[in-house]
Amino acid sequence: MHSSRTDSRMAVVGLVLANLVPLVGVVGFGWTLHSILVIYWLESGVLGAAYVAKIRRAEGEDDPDELPEWEFSGFGESETKSLADLVGTSNRRIVSQFVRYYLVFWLFHGVFVLYGLPNEYPSLEVASPSVVAVAAVGFTVSHAVSYRINYLGAREYERNGPVALMGEPLHRSFVLHVTIVFAGIPIELAGSPAGAVGLLVVLKTYFDLEAHRREHERAQRPPSTSSAS
Repeated sequence: MHSSRTDSRMAVVGLVLANLVPLVGVVGFGWTLHSILVIYWLESGVLGAAYVAKIRRAEGEDDPDELPEWEFSGFGESETKSLADLVGTSNRRIVSQFVRYYLVFWLFHGVFVLYGLPNEYPSLEVASPSVVAVAAVGFTVSHAVSYRINYLGAREYERNGPVALMGEPLHRSFVLHVTIVFAGIPIELAGSPAGAVGLLVVLKTYFDLEAHRREHERAQRPPSTSSAS
């Protein structure tokens, strides 16, 4: 247990440090609002890739009663399904469903950030490629370290069900998109003051920490005796 707690603390430290990169950039180097939004969009793509790896490796059992009550229709299918309907199916099929929905949402989010905002607000200073690249290295390393230390090293894959994992990044990306709409646009209308952009970074960090806490709490359960197919 001590090792698990230590690993979790290390992952939290890495997560906070990765989020400090854009915060320091905003406060100390004048990174623009659009740079931050592009950075977060790219990070959501890395997050999706990380969860593909997690779902494929997951060996825990899902409890249908604890899953979000989401309903969706498969591509080319008319029948409505829920997350609970996926419990007991192969990890490969769950990955396939996850990639389809996450990719569509991620691309929609990207069109909004890359084209929608600049077209709607011509005064918006577009993202700097060098700034985005620096931050991209930070959050990519953070997610890789978390996967290696927590998910594999602490054997969290034994206690996380693949369907529960599928819901986590979808929820995080939705919250991030809503935050951008209801916080990012007013910030731009206010002239993108550094303090307001910094507050957006702090909010995003809080959401990340909450998501980490939920996943880590779920991973503290005893491992299941059966393996996912």
